[in-house]
Amino acid sequence: MKVIILARGGSKGVPGKNIKKLNGVPLLAYPIISAHMTKGISKVYVSTDDDKIKNIALGHDAEVIDRPSEFAQDESLDIGAMRHAVEYLDDYSDIIHLRATTPMIKPHILDDAIDYFLKNKHCTSMRSAHESSETAYKSFKQNDIYWGGLFDGQMKGDYYNLPRQMLPKTYNPNGYIDIVRPDYFMNNDDLHGDKMLAYITPFTHDVDTLDDFKILEAINDNNRA
Repeated sequence: MKVIILARGGSKGVPGKNIKKLNGVPLLAYPIISAHMTKGISKVYVSTDDDKIKNIALGHDAEVIDRPSEFAQDESLDIGAMRHAVEYLDDYSDIIHLRATTPMIKPHILDDAIDYFLKNKHCTSMRSAHESSETAYKSFKQNDIYWGGLFDGQMKGDYYNLPRQMLPKTYNPNGYIDIVRPDYFMNNDDLHGDKMLAYITPFTHDVDTLDDFKILEAINDNNRA
């Protein structure tokens, strides 16, 4: 299977985020390296509008899809860039979607996820997630000046005060590995569809801020100590 990593150059939260170094290695390089070490992956592509990102991708043996700027804006959705990639490659086979912002991924977990996807052929996509540290059933939404539970109308009473063990587990999508089907999203208005195969991974850090870089650097230093 092939990988496509969407990595545009216009990050505002952390300028140059995709090429910023984490423990001496550009962020973008991490998923590329892991993908090359994964048995179920044959090709790695990076879709980008940025020359610096392009050079890093090529330097780590990924192929580059030159993404038009119209698909690389702050408000651009992944589906637009994915549709462009499908047309650019003229290839409608399934796509493994990895992210530079989820760098610490392990090849053996990627292989397990790919095998699981291939055994469940009737899904419209697969998405990875890890268990939330606190179930969403304990979360509130604001109704004017009052708090309300997220699941009012579905559950009775003050269910949000129940012990955690009595409430359903909820999961945070994490970008560890998603798999999408061009046969679906090229003909529909959403990328994943209503049959998203659930794949549970260990907790993984997503990189959005400078603090996230520091956290991952500290974790790496502790692992080497």
